[in-house]
Amino acid sequence: MDRLPQEIYNEIGTFFADSEENPRYVLSSPLTVERPALATISRPWQQAIEKQTFRKLRLRSTDLDRFEKTVTGSRRRFLSGIRFVIILPGYPAEARGRFEREADREANDKAFTDAVNGLFRILRSWDEGRDGLDTRYSIHLDIEAVYSPTDDFHNGSRGAPRRIERLDVAELENDEEVRRRDLQDRRFQYSYIRLLRPAELPVVRAISGFNTTVMKRTLAHRTAVEIAAKLPNLRSGNWFMDDTEQRYPAMRRSCRHQLAEVVREVLPAAAVLHTLHVCMSQDLLWNHAWLPADLTTVGREASDPLGHAIREATADLGSLKSLTVTGCLDESLLWPSPGLNPSLVEPFWQRLQRLDVQFNMTTPSGGWYFRARKPGDNIDPPLAARSINLMPPGHGHSEDDDIAAALRYSDSENQRLSGASMCLFRWVPDEESLVPLIEAFGRVCSQMPSLKVASLMTMIHVSLEVGTGRHVPTRSPWGVSYAAPGEVFPQQFQLDPAYREDGGQRRLLWDVKDWQPPGHLKSTLGAIGRERYGDELVEKNVDFWAAVMKPRELSRFRCSYW
Repeated sequence: MDRLPQEIYNEIGTFFADSEENPRYVLSSPLTVERPALATISRPWQQAIEKQTFRKLRLRSTDLDRFEKTVTGSRRRFLSGIRFVIILPGYPAEARGRFEREADREANDKAFTDAVNGLFRILRSWDEGRDGLDTRYSIHLDIEAVYSPTDDFHNGSRGAPRRIERLDVAELENDEEVRRRDLQDRRFQYSYIRLLRPAELPVVRAISGFNTTVMKRTLAHRTAVEIAAKLPNLRSGNWFMDDTEQRYPAMRRSCRHQLAEVVREVLPAAAVLHTLHVCMSQDLLWNHAWLPADLTTVGREASDPLGHAIREATADLGSLKSLTVTGCLDESLLWPSPGLNPSLVEPFWQRLQRLDVQFNMTTPSGGWYFRARKPGDNIDPPLAARSINLMPPGHGHSEDDDIAAALRYSDSENQRLSGASMCLFRWVPDEESLVPLIEAFGRVCSQMPSLKVASLMTMIHVSLEVGTGRHVPTRSPWGVSYAAPGEVFPQQFQLDPAYREDGGQRRLLWDVKDWQPPGHLKSTLGAIGRERYGDELVEKNVDFWAAVMKPRELSRFRCSYW
């Protein structure tokens, strides 16, 4: 059997899936053997099995030495993906009853920095071994998790307590309750993991893709970009930033402005970057009486420095083909100035083929993109609900103050001061704030000669009738989408037949409910792609929620209710 070509062994090896990679296949397949054991049969089998075994690895930061010793020779060529899990220091039981302080964050930052440096040092040595050769490594790095073994949700012991779903204020008269106070994951909800001394991080050419994702322990906004600065061959970046902080706007503003600074420094040098997704996650606000924080630059005309930075830093990237930006955004991302004539703007994003902008209902300057149907329906925000300059516990307060804050903390109060209560009345577009954003979208798309697909979308609240006189609130997409002839809209919209029609023509689809866009706005967006594809345009109103989401929501509600 050793006489078979190696390619046949390699093909057979692909059928022996690991349970982590494909548990459904393993359960239904008779080939449920331990794949690594097959590597001991012969040399051809070893190569075939190791090609699968070392293709994607989940690597803990505590196993870096073993990784360096094990992944050698041809095994390095097989490696295409690393899911990196970074282990932070443990902490004593008494620390569970207070918020993390600067000393805790410094220890976590050091552990995180040491882990990333350790991995990059190893991968850099691989690069040096390939100097002068035509082929190089192409590894996709995902930071999959960052946690301490003391954190409950990663504690594998049977004695690990379940998460307290509703934490109330401690009874100070009860000494036992005070002593056993346990914030669980709330103790680090105001902590962001930072990369220390980013300039000292080794340069790694082997990494071509870099992702960060949703984690209990959140990375500082700027951390992913600082890591990307050391990846000269980066072709794909998908970076998640937790931008949900509502109670302490000073911290949120600082994080966004720091991110803007790093974006300006790093992204213009991303010469081979092909795909970029910047996701600044913010939960949909269900309290329409909430007064959003002003996140703009202090002392300047109200505009979003982060939007400016992303646009300017990516404007001339010749390899960038796909850009997705999600978060609290305004027209600063799309156009230099609302009143600036297109003829005076230096063309940018000339190679970009796909643009996807997903904006929140709130604006960076502290407003809303939607309003009440009638002035009398508007509900004014509560006075003095929070301080715009106050920092959270663990940041600049005394230890006694932080202990007191931990004892006073309750989930219900935190939710109230974070705008989490339900108060819905913003159903109508506020044209004063929304029209400039849509107009900027139309202008930027009109000057992009390579554009194939573009969308400007948000999520709004709609009322779902589930019975006679009974309504429940749900969510619906709202916005506008464009596709060039021969191109298709994103896969999630293919469920609506309206998005699959007229594929051979320019298409402009408005999913804006009963709102009628002003004539000049329709004219601006109707010009997208005209210079390249001619005047013919299919423009129509669609309702993805009514066609796809509403039937699903009704079915789900009836199943859960009855």
